[in-house]
Amino acid sequence: MNNFQKMAMFFCAGILSVQLLTDLPTHSVLLLCVFACISAYKKARWLSFYLLGFVWAVFYALSLANLQLSKELEGQDILITGEVYGLPSSDGHVTRFILTSEATDKRLPKKIRLNWYGTHHVLRSGETWQLLVKLKRPHGLANPHGFDYEKWLFQQTIGASGYVRSSVSNKRIAEASIWSVAAWRQQIKEYLERSLVDVQQLPVIKALVLGDRSSMSAKQWQVFQRTGTSHLIAISGLHIGLVAGLLFVVMKFISIRMAFINRFAIPLTLLFSFMAAVVYSALAGFSLPTQRALLMLSLVLIGVYWQRHYGALHIILLALVGVLTYDPLAPMSAGFWLSFSAVAVILFAAMGRLHRAKKWVQLVQVQAWVAIGLLPLLVYLFQQVSLVAPLANALAVPWTSFVVVPLLLLAMLLGILNKALSIELLHVVDHLLAYQWYVLSYLSELDFASFSVHDVPIWAGAVAILGSLLLLLPKGFIPKPVALVFFIPLFSPPQQSSLQAGEFKLVLLDVGQGLSAVIHTAKRVLVFDTGAKYNDKSDLASTVITPYLKGEAIERIDALVISHGDNDHAGGTETLLSTFQVNQLYSSVPDKFSAPSTARCQQGLAWHWDGVSFEFISPQKDTVFEGNNASCVLKVNSPNGHLLLTADIEKDVERSLLNYSPEKLTADVLIAPHHGSKTSSTDAFIAQINPRYVLFPVGYRNKFGFPKPEVLARYDERGIQRFNTADHGAISAEFLNNKVVHLTSYRSDHLMFWSWRE
Repeated sequence: MNNFQKMAMFFCAGILSVQLLTDLPTHSVLLLCVFACISAYKKARWLSFYLLGFVWAVFYALSLANLQLSKELEGQDILITGEVYGLPSSDGHVTRFILTSEATDKRLPKKIRLNWYGTHHVLRSGETWQLLVKLKRPHGLANPHGFDYEKWLFQQTIGASGYVRSSVSNKRIAEASIWSVAAWRQQIKEYLERSLVDVQQLPVIKALVLGDRSSMSAKQWQVFQRTGTSHLIAISGLHIGLVAGLLFVVMKFISIRMAFINRFAIPLTLLFSFMAAVVYSALAGFSLPTQRALLMLSLVLIGVYWQRHYGALHIILLALVGVLTYDPLAPMSAGFWLSFSAVAVILFAAMGRLHRAKKWVQLVQVQAWVAIGLLPLLVYLFQQVSLVAPLANALAVPWTSFVVVPLLLLAMLLGILNKALSIELLHVVDHLLAYQWYVLSYLSELDFASFSVHDVPIWAGAVAILGSLLLLLPKGFIPKPVALVFFIPLFSPPQQSSLQAGEFKLVLLDVGQGLSAVIHTAKRVLVFDTGAKYNDKSDLASTVITPYLKGEAIERIDALVISHGDNDHAGGTETLLSTFQVNQLYSSVPDKFSAPSTARCQQGLAWHWDGVSFEFISPQKDTVFEGNNASCVLKVNSPNGHLLLTADIEKDVERSLLNYSPEKLTADVLIAPHHGSKTSSTDAFIAQINPRYVLFPVGYRNKFGFPKPEVLARYDERGIQRFNTADHGAISAEFLNNKVVHLTSYRSDHLMFWSWRE
């Protein structure tokens, strides 16, 4: 290993280490690191380069942190002017877009993510608008095994989110410049939508041409994910490299046959290859993955131009240094790890092989190498394995890369010269994608297409990576069965629940302004409510509850309780019913759901699991209450503590319970009625329950203002400790044999430097 490789590795290690910080160092600490970097240069150069990488990454992260919305501006009506960045998306009820603010107020961020509710708003990329908005700091749901939205916003340099207020001040200031990339992308999007009306593969075509995946259906996402081909529906390094490679071959073929330019064949070929890659990246709006791909391609083309020959490790490190210097926070995205790992796997597997196979065999080999090499990383990052991915990719990658994408780009070029021919070609591409869709759909529906695994510890992933490297070595280095031993920790059965008989655990998930709670006993699981459904593509059951249950290696829901029919409590029910085996469903509105075994929750219905008893204490059998007041109220009892889940009941039901079932109300932990609204949590009700802790399932800065200050005051007067999901994320309460209820906050336990803070 030469000096460049050593220094590059330590520089990259310094940058990567910043990803582990919970807080960013102060400027004084940075100055100390700079001094140490300079002092150590001669005697410990490796330390100097490590500190250089560390300082650069911290400085970059601090600059992004300073771009976030000032706390005092949260919730205020602000009139801003800015340009629409990227392609707006609309589902008929709301238009989502990013605005790059032109405000001179330093408290306002440069990039803001906005929702504009209503059906009559038409925004186009590159336009300048004046809008009255209400903003909040970057804040996302915080749950075990869930997507880190705050991390994504930080890396995308989005410093605030919010919505557009109704106002006469909202108006378009200027059209997009006809020379801007934004205007071209918008025109291409509209051209595709006009030309391919009611075409099933239009969302895939827009994804391949523009990198716009906003109109992909839930079914399409599921098929691509189950077959391990999601990377094909984005303008990624694979497609950019393909376009550059095709132009390289074409231009080289032409230039060496033209006498007056053949002496410039190499520089012209490289120039046109790079320009083609730039144009295709522009179609994707120069997203971060395309920027990284362009940078890597530039380094390769420069190396070809200077006719320098480097080893595989040198090439990877050079690209890694370039990417991390340009974007030190690139490791925050899974795409960074997957792209570099895929290249590294191919180069590693190709080394030391004496015989070159036929072209079609090489293609199969590469797919096999990538499948083996990336398996540990995919399992660690996504807790899901697609068993049909090698076959699906072997079929779909060449089909998409060498047939579909070139024809799409040709259709776009023909759109300038002959629109009729361009549209015909687009319909041909639609048919070609339909054939691919048929194959991928068939593969995705196989029972063994994919399976989920439990949350993987990092050491198990590292051991499996070693095993995959041993498997990729040529024959003779090590017996392959020996290498398979290293995969055992990765796929080992999940640890059995540590809960003993009589113990149970509550996890109040963070589902924003809604409710979903999971109760674990030693061998059983109950889910109480499912959060909201936003539209046909998104609900909180798929984005929060399902990842949590699968991350905990739960394949069956023993009981699902839907307290009442409001969307914020019942929106994700059908998703859970279609994803998991649900043994029993209880609800105050059982007729709304199509579960195999359904019963109406009512007072007196009870059962026992693993030394823990469950009992509905409301509504009564012949109740006259409706809506919120008809909610299922569940009491969980064990020798180690008591829990009361009250859903959305209000004062009338509270009085009824106090009159007819006061002895059943006492609890150590209470999930506050109706999210802390002023129509609930009466003094008498709180006094009878006398909880040690009260938990409020609420959304961050929700429009209702829950929990209400007067309600909080009632709990505070009695010294009851209170938590809410907006500030604390998912909240866990363990009722263990030591008779001490132990509460933990997911947000507090997983705080990182990009995380929201009060």
